[in-house]
Amino acid sequence: MADRLGVPLLGAAADPLDLLVAARMMLAEPEIDRARLVLSAHRAFDERTLAPDEVVARLGELLNAPAALLDERGRPLAGQVREPEAVRAQEVVPQRVPLGDGVLLAHPAALPGAPRPAFWLVVELRGTAAARADVVPAALSVAASAVQRWLLSHRLELERDARSRSALLGDLLRLDGEPSAQLRRRAADAGWQLGGWHVGLRIGAPPGLDTVASTAQVTRVLRGEGVDAVVVEHGDGWTGWTTFAQEPTAARVHALADTLRAANRALRRSAGAHMGVGRPHPGTTGLISTVAEAADAARLAATRPEAGFFLQVDQLGMAQLLLEWARTDTFEPAARALLAPLHDQPGDLIRTLSAYLDAESSIAETAAVLGVHRNTVAARIQRVERLLGIDLRHRDERLALHLACRTLSRPAG
Repeated sequence: MADRLGVPLLGAAADPLDLLVAARMMLAEPEIDRARLVLSAHRAFDERTLAPDEVVARLGELLNAPAALLDERGRPLAGQVREPEAVRAQEVVPQRVPLGDGVLLAHPAALPGAPRPAFWLVVELRGTAAARADVVPAALSVAASAVQRWLLSHRLELERDARSRSALLGDLLRLDGEPSAQLRRRAADAGWQLGGWHVGLRIGAPPGLDTVASTAQVTRVLRGEGVDAVVVEHGDGWTGWTTFAQEPTAARVHALADTLRAANRALRRSAGAHMGVGRPHPGTTGLISTVAEAADAARLAATRPEAGFFLQVDQLGMAQLLLEWARTDTFEPAARALLAPLHDQPGDLIRTLSAYLDAESSIAETAAVLGVHRNTVAARIQRVERLLGIDLRHRDERLALHLACRTLSRPAG
């Protein structure tokens, strides 16, 4: 019959039904493997909230393959794989990347609503392990959910701590006299020193930046420059200060300003920040004063690209005392009239004058800020004096011009 029909005929000594069941099991083996792996992944990651590096360690053991945790830019944080650069971190979807001898699988882990993942979980399957490339993504997704659970828990902790710090800072800034014993105790619990000499700083952030999530980065950048400062989420940025046991010398304050300027450059690149720095003041009332000065300087720094979006109150001199008046509508017409002869003149004279006055009349520093030769700056300043009919050696004329430059450089509205 088989010959007539032209079909193969197989004979077996075993029960044909048993063979049929075995064949079906073999065909279903990939699905069974996937189910077993997902079940094992749930057992491994659903016990409790695990830190991301612990998730990576367990994932590597579960899959018997190299696993790693990458940051939002694809840089390794924990674990180890040979080709982390193969992950396309700008594409926020699960990825399967062919390798020379296998395949790399990557899965993002993000907070709900976040535009970019906070982490990437990565597994490399090489050699015979690559045969499981269709099975592993399900387990990788379970592991990514465990990382996401940690992110949510960590975010709640960050927000709770941020609210506590902001409330304590608000109570300090509203003081009208010496702090109570309870307030001093709260400050001590937070690790804040109220005694000593304080130098305030205000770091402004662009709209939309997640200041809570970025606080650790701000602190890390400051410490990387050798500045041990208190940093508190406050409004659209951070308020902070660093404390000296004794009154700092002018040289020490100048060195601190240089260090903070370097930190601001780093924060500018990563977060678009601007910074203002106050003068040294002693005690709790001094802390309030230097923080207020830093806030004033930061408001000006936001409009001063020629100063690197960084200003120290000592750079402002008497202008800081007249800051609020210089912002009024009554001053602006006078400022425009004062600087009118410089408009439409070659050489960007208003910007040069502003940088020159910010640099305390230093030709060399102005040249460095503007990126031109010092002889060019000297020639431009001479033209400014000639066009305005003034002598910049006179402090009153310098102050008036300084305020006029700042008034016209602030954003409209």
